[in-house]
Amino acid sequence: MIEYCKGIVEKNDILTIGESPLAIMQNRYISPKNLEYSLFSKALCYFFHPTSSLATACGMQLLINRIGVTRITFALLIGFLFKLFGIKGMFYRLTGSESSLIDDISGTVTPYDKSIVMGPLNSDLFCKEVSNYLNIDVAVVDVNDLGGVKVLASSSKKVNKILKRNLLSNPAGNGDEKTPIVLIREKK
Repeated sequence: MIEYCKGIVEKNDILTIGESPLAIMQNRYISPKNLEYSLFSKALCYFFHPTSSLATACGMQLLINRIGVTRITFALLIGFLFKLFGIKGMFYRLTGSESSLIDDISGTVTPYDKSIVMGPLNSDLFCKEVSNYLNIDVAVVDVNDLGGVKVLASSSKKVNKILKRNLLSNPAGNGDEKTPIVLIREKK
């Protein structure tokens, strides 16, 4: 990322990288063929919206392997109860960031579109190191075509509102655009 961007960035730029490309660079992906599916993964995946990466047996099995079926079942039950009172997202709060960062097959770019990608490690450290080298703000983001913008880490919290506003339209795209890096530059 540094090599690619060092001759492009200017003062006051904000450089972002998607969480999946960073995780892929960290070798945090697995082929669904390398997973052994349990009865639990096949059953629990039906409780999720079809666009969720946990709505497939392979995405669910990866989460089961990471945090265990007991925690997932408990979080599903508590999440369901909270949903009855209009409070959404409790499952993801109880299972941790790992559950919301899993990108299932076709959730990323070729050739990794046949893999399940876990969330990146040490995003804060990554942002600080790249920021120090390039002398600009850097962020790791999770953005989708459904209007979701999540800043996982940034070299400076002051840029988070700018990121959310500028990434809402998902300029990197989620299809064949192949743009893991987005550079935000102030108009002059």
